[in-house]
Amino acid sequence: MKSDIKIGVIGGDLRQLVAAGELASEGYEVAVYGFDEYTGSFGMTTRCISLEDTIRKADFIILPLPYSADKIHLNTPLSQSEIHLEEIFNAANQNQIIVGGKFDQTAEKLALESGKNIRLTDYYNREDLAILNAVPTAEGAINIAMQELPTIIAGCKALVIGYGRIGRILAHKLYGLHTKIYVSARKQEDFAWIEAFGHKALNYDNIDEKLGDFDVIFNTAPSLILNKRRLEKIRDDAVVIDLASNPGGVDFNAAKNLGKNVIWALSLPGKYAPATAGKTLARIIKIIMDGEDNNKNNNNNPETKRGAI
Repeated sequence: MKSDIKIGVIGGDLRQLVAAGELASEGYEVAVYGFDEYTGSFGMTTRCISLEDTIRKADFIILPLPYSADKIHLNTPLSQSEIHLEEIFNAANQNQIIVGGKFDQTAEKLALESGKNIRLTDYYNREDLAILNAVPTAEGAINIAMQELPTIIAGCKALVIGYGRIGRILAHKLYGLHTKIYVSARKQEDFAWIEAFGHKALNYDNIDEKLGDFDVIFNTAPSLILNKRRLEKIRDDAVVIDLASNPGGVDFNAAKNLGKNVIWALSLPGKYAPATAGKTLARIIKIIMDGEDNNKNNNNNPETKRGAI
């Protein structure tokens, strides 16, 4: 039963609070901690006054995305208090399941050194979450473009660099706004899809001569694409929106020196549509918990242990 599953949500932004509320409304017992700066409603969740109270009876611990910015403290934008990562792992239960975003070697080391057989599950690496989050990312990017452009976006000439999850959804949404869309990619398969959806395809190697034509450029490629040489070719009145994660796909120092209008738009789901992103996160957490429950049941099933015949 859902009411038998206890979840502790520690730190994060509105996405985590929305996810906590969604899970609580569906019958899970949810405790939250690390949100003392938040003045809104906590819904059906239980607000704890200590980290230990949040963790003690929890079957699952949910941490933010990213779980930490400095590898020392938990990411707690809605709290004045600092939560050390070591505190969390020290307070964790034996065989604790901790779910969070962008776990790294630091998290793995802390889990191992705890000696408690802690299991880490990184929801950031899940393909389903990445696809669902691409929608608010694309809409957030278009919203920024609308604010920055001196004209309406319909009829503008736009370049989308990269044709991954975000690039595909972004191009599709721009198409619906009657934007003249060019998409740069490298794979022949991508070129075929780009043309099939009614966009103009450009090879990465051939974008230099076209860069001065665009009103707005969206970069989704996670590598340095818009270097100083290419930035010089972009019009001064054009808007460049970089959606790539750290270190980004633009030479920001060169852009600043050249006076280009470049915006590095990170974590748009949490900033642009936290309610949507939070509901999506709750959906993914439920999938993770269901998977863990199935594993537990299979491990306790003697037929499973012997193997199916």
